[in-house]
Amino acid sequence: MHHQATAPSRQPSKLICWALLLASGTLFGSSFSMIKVAVADGAHPLGLTFWFAALSAVMTGGAAALRGRFKQLNRGMIRFCLLWSLLGTVIPGVLFFYAAREIPAGIIALAIAMVPILTYLGALATRQDEATLGRIAGILLGAIAGAILILPEATLPKPEDSFWVLMTFLAAFCFAIEHLYFASRAPKDAPLDLMLCVMFSGAALVLLPMIWVSGLWATGSFVVPSWPPTATDLVVLGVAAVTTADYFFFALLIAWAGPVFTSQAAYIVTLSGVLWGIVLFGENHSLGIWAALALLMIGIFLVRPRSG
Repeated sequence: MHHQATAPSRQPSKLICWALLLASGTLFGSSFSMIKVAVADGAHPLGLTFWFAALSAVMTGGAAALRGRFKQLNRGMIRFCLLWSLLGTVIPGVLFFYAAREIPAGIIALAIAMVPILTYLGALATRQDEATLGRIAGILLGAIAGAILILPEATLPKPEDSFWVLMTFLAAFCFAIEHLYFASRAPKDAPLDLMLCVMFSGAALVLLPMIWVSGLWATGSFVVPSWPPTATDLVVLGVAAVTTADYFFFALLIAWAGPVFTSQAAYIVTLSGVLWGIVLFGENHSLGIWAALALLMIGIFLVRPRSG
């Protein structure tokens, strides 16, 4: 795989972009159900976010070290990656882990459908993209698909659950800003594996003082990996692996197809997250999901990768 933050001179076909989009959305969608398994086992959201960031840093750091990438590290890259870690890992990660303790995995996935709308509006405001009829129609179809899924869940199990749904929307807002930030500010020709290592390392370092202040060390709710691994250990490793792979796909798509097309992964995340919740936890959702899937596919086709 070509691990560069900027687009290579020979742009891949649109079919490859769509394949990466499908893989990225399906992978990330599975993480909500894995997160729910971990929090159900008593793990604390801050500790879980720290471990998946730390493990992802080790994975990407190993790849970067084998390729001799660390000699390219500089202050500009570190500054960029620290803000990237807050927008893409620390804030949404903690919010999702907390929400997973209170609401179904499928509902968390539904909130992600807001990402493309927010990303497109932000891209228009910052002139990173143009207002075209096809893209606007695609965004609207995706939003309708999300609404079809959300409406059956309009009555939440408990009134206070609306707060946690709002927190997942805040996480979605962070993802939208992340798309635009990466597209406009990523260091040119920087190795992607090195950038990911710095980003995940920064996330883990930011979370450490938060863990200390919250007293997780004293309460025993800070998960320490054990052998043989527990269900929580395996889930954390799985989330780290999924997140690492998803970020590679995300960065390549940003470079090749732009932030608006890349944000369409959120709709696939929504559908796959709902399906994973149904398969693993027996969560009940409307059969309108299939109608939403049809609208989703049309919407993604309309918001096609940019040319050139």
